[in-house]
Amino acid sequence: MRHLTCAAAVVVLAVSSCGDRVAVPSPQPPEELFTGARVIVGDGQVIEAGAFLVRANQIVEVGTVDEITASPDTRVTDLTGQTVMPALVNTHAHLGWEAYTGWGSEQFTRQNLIDHLYRHAYYGVGTIISTGSDIEEIALDVQQAQRLSQVDGAHYLVSPGLGTPGGGPNPRFTDDAGWWGVHEATGPDEARAIVRAEADRGIQILKIWVDARDERRGAQVKLRPDIYAAILDEAQVRDIRVIAHATTLEDHKRLLEVGARRFIHMPYDVDVDEEYLALVEARNAYIVPTLGMVTRGEPFRRPVFEDAFFQEQVSDEVITALRDAAAGNPVPAQPVSAAAEARARVIRDNFARLQDRIILGTDAGAVGDFFGYADHLELELFVRLGMTPSQAIVAATTRAARAFGLTDAGSIEAGKRADFLVLDANPLDDIMHTREIAAVYLRGKKVDREALRARWQSQPGSGPVDQRPAP
Repeated sequence: MRHLTCAAAVVVLAVSSCGDRVAVPSPQPPEELFTGARVIVGDGQVIEAGAFLVRANQIVEVGTVDEITASPDTRVTDLTGQTVMPALVNTHAHLGWEAYTGWGSEQFTRQNLIDHLYRHAYYGVGTIISTGSDIEEIALDVQQAQRLSQVDGAHYLVSPGLGTPGGGPNPRFTDDAGWWGVHEATGPDEARAIVRAEADRGIQILKIWVDARDERRGAQVKLRPDIYAAILDEAQVRDIRVIAHATTLEDHKRLLEVGARRFIHMPYDVDVDEEYLALVEARNAYIVPTLGMVTRGEPFRRPVFEDAFFQEQVSDEVITALRDAAAGNPVPAQPVSAAAEARARVIRDNFARLQDRIILGTDAGAVGDFFGYADHLELELFVRLGMTPSQAIVAATTRAARAFGLTDAGSIEAGKRADFLVLDANPLDDIMHTREIAAVYLRGKKVDREALRARWQSQPGSGPVDQRPAP
């Protein structure tokens, strides 16, 4: 197993066993022309023998190798025989809590949060929205540091949560002694005031929990329609995007009727009907199905600790801990029940009917799937449920960015951020080829995946990755 020397670690890591903090990320490369690759634009188009020019952190020109020429000072990178696709846009995860050998609020530190941005970057995720479980003071500090180019990793967007008193996240979060809660709204006026206060803090995305999931804390009543209608109305005035956690068909319908356009989870237990589909179409709504969460335990889901694609970014200690945990909690073999078969059929059919509205989100960090790795699993599941690889890539890039008004992300086009993957195989032939990563570029800079991999393989848990300048 490889280990970083202090000289190697200093390039990308700021808090380490080597000692002092390091200053800022690696310098921006000069203008660079990437040429010869198959370019998957992200909107369904493909440019064979493509080329694109990157200046600073932005793509400035895209075309074929015959259409794009370089000046004498331009660095040229030949990608002939490889495939380029946009970096993924993950619209739903829970950063900060996972430590790979432990989980909980005590893990939510600035260092661990930044480490999770790097884990997404390692796997080719260019943008990550963390929904409703981040400590806002830490989260906003990291978001600002990234805007000042003091922190690299996936582009980080904070999405605080609102819910009914006692409601919000599932008991795994709320049983934690350090859980700090969500913004609690007891009426429309209070809800509007919360939205205004969050807008004043620079928040651009909010999450609302509609479910009444944790009865032990009194959340036996769902978030009322008049409250979430007020949130949606005030958010629109403040140019804030709202994403709603809702799992029932009726809740989806009521939310759509008052203006909701983004949903975490889809109806899992009942077939969607024409009324619902018409509302989805009328609202131009987007659905995050979180298939990784609802397919856990399925026969095709082999344990992550057996997957080399997962193993490359954790230590032997983490793999052993995961294997031991699985051995200590065996799932008894039993026939698939009629109810389970019926639910699987509903999920498959609903996914097919909502296919053009599906976007990428993983729920990673909350329910056991792991950052970056889970994104590729979700793409695999999209295809298992009927999408073509091209459709899955659109759902995970261009459409996901469009759902949140992210005009600078999600595609290989002039004017977009230079966030892209270089692959050694064509994912249009097999979606599993998104895992054949030769390189990741974010904001025009190549992610040092080798240094990150060596770091993670040599430590028992996630460990700190912090690029804030020393005081």
